[in-house]
Amino acid sequence: MNIQVKDFIKKEKNDFCSMVTEFYNSDAVSHNIPKKNIMQTFDMHISKSPFVRCLVLEYDNKKAGFALLSFTHSTEAGGLVVLLEDLFVKLEFRGKGIVSKFFEFLFNAYDKKAARYRLEVTATNKKAIEIYSHYGFETLEYSNMVKDMMIS
Repeated sequence: MNIQVKDFIKKEKNDFCSMVTEFYNSDAVSHNIPKKNIMQTFDMHISKSPFVRCLVLEYDNKKAGFALLSFTHSTEAGGLVVLLEDLFVKLEFRGKGIVSKFFEFLFNAYDKKAARYRLEVTATNKKAIEIYSHYGFETLEYSNMVKDMMIS
């Protein structure tokens, strides 16, 4: 068993887009997103934006999933916040330790830099909630509010 977490490279754009599309058409999320958003996110990652990092999760050299991180600052937390925007493992690779390896990677990469890790999960995604709780995530008693803008 060989599990790796690494940055997507430019030639893997189709793999990234395919997995993100699969994720956003699953029960793990509450809505789909436009393909242009997926492409734009990947392009930001490739251009080394300080706000986005796209990670490929590999199992025995096969693309088994992906993680998408974004970064912000929080006065409340007192520093850098690492947002786990998306975490997805293809069905056939689940239960093989990929998520454990991802969190090991994440915490090793950012524990000396991050004041907080944050993620969103739908209330119906009980398995994900169980996994995130295992890694120390707690539910905040906040309601999220958004105002999406149409950017062309």
